[in-house]
Amino acid sequence: MQAYTQVEEYMKTVGLKYIKNAQDFIAGLAYRTDKKYAQEVADLLNARAEGAPTDNNKFYALKNESLKASVYISAAFDGGVFRHIGNMVIDNAELLKGRVLDLGCDCGIVTCFMAQQNPDTHFVGVDINEKAVENAKALAESLGVTNAQFICCDAYEYTDDEKFDAVTSFRVLLDIADKNTKPLSFIGERGEREEQYKNAFAPYAKAVSSNLRDGGSFISVERYTAEYGWLGWLEALSAEGFSFDDRCVIMRAQDISSTKEYSVTFAVKGDGKNAEEIFNDVLSAQFKSGTGYNGGMAEFALYYDADGEIKITEVRNKKSGRVIHEFAFAKAKSGKLMYYDASGDSRKIKYYNEKKHEAMLKDYEKKLGLFDEEKYEVREVTL
Repeated sequence: MQAYTQVEEYMKTVGLKYIKNAQDFIAGLAYRTDKKYAQEVADLLNARAEGAPTDNNKFYALKNESLKASVYISAAFDGGVFRHIGNMVIDNAELLKGRVLDLGCDCGIVTCFMAQQNPDTHFVGVDINEKAVENAKALAESLGVTNAQFICCDAYEYTDDEKFDAVTSFRVLLDIADKNTKPLSFIGERGEREEQYKNAFAPYAKAVSSNLRDGGSFISVERYTAEYGWLGWLEALSAEGFSFDDRCVIMRAQDISSTKEYSVTFAVKGDGKNAEEIFNDVLSAQFKSGTGYNGGMAEFALYYDADGEIKITEVRNKKSGRVIHEFAFAKAKSGKLMYYDASGDSRKIKYYNEKKHEAMLKDYEKKLGLFDEEKYEVREVTL
């Protein structure tokens, strides 16, 4: 993807500066606001990072206490992906014509950039958080943007008398579908798991579809990737009549703490590739058979490269029903054997020859033996 100078110029104008580490982030936030506010943000972010139950609406209300605070926090956690989205917006300007709806616009950083780059297009930004919408209006006014309006409304409920020519959704799905996805397992037999994610995302896919004209375009950049959930998102959109094209990719962007992956989805209400076809196209472009993988690519290797049946063992928590560990054995198309080992925070696949099969079985049996039969249920599935 080409990097455009107008993206960096816009980011400087708005105030999306690179922030190196958490210490600099808190110090900079305190300087722009006050120490009490900075500490409140730090406490909430730390609680989220440690897995404590948090209210997304509460977080975004706090984030949007002021435009300065909202932009600065966005710079720390989303500045990298916003730059990539800016370049993508320029590369695909032909899709952003007529009337465009930006769902979950937050403080309007991306909406205002799209409006600047496409002055003849009318943009509508929608967000459930009233303070975010106020900040978006203030940002548009400060930039002299007159072709964007902002509305406070739940994205699930927003409708307009006139259908839109395009709909966008940038960094929204993780938050808006949080209640639906929270009880779901990150691992488990892919067809079952992705069906659950499809159902969790279905209300949002319906909200997108209901606002888009036939033949209209939908663009989303979301934190659900091949690691989990992206295929379910594609299938939820497919159920609403969407198909996909070759602009779908995996995007990598730097934030304050690490490099994160994002799924980029280009969908249209019309003819194109189906969900599994585009998913396989995107992942296979960076896949090499015989190579051990970690993360989402490990699971992709298991399903994409298996020649014949896949023997899966799931370890489920009897109380919650969640899959907490998964093992699988299969034969690759190359003739090598595959051993897949996944838990909530790790997925890996090994390719090996027949001589090492006994060692792999011992590893599997040793790990399986660690689970208490009174607390955990073991299920075997053959695909």
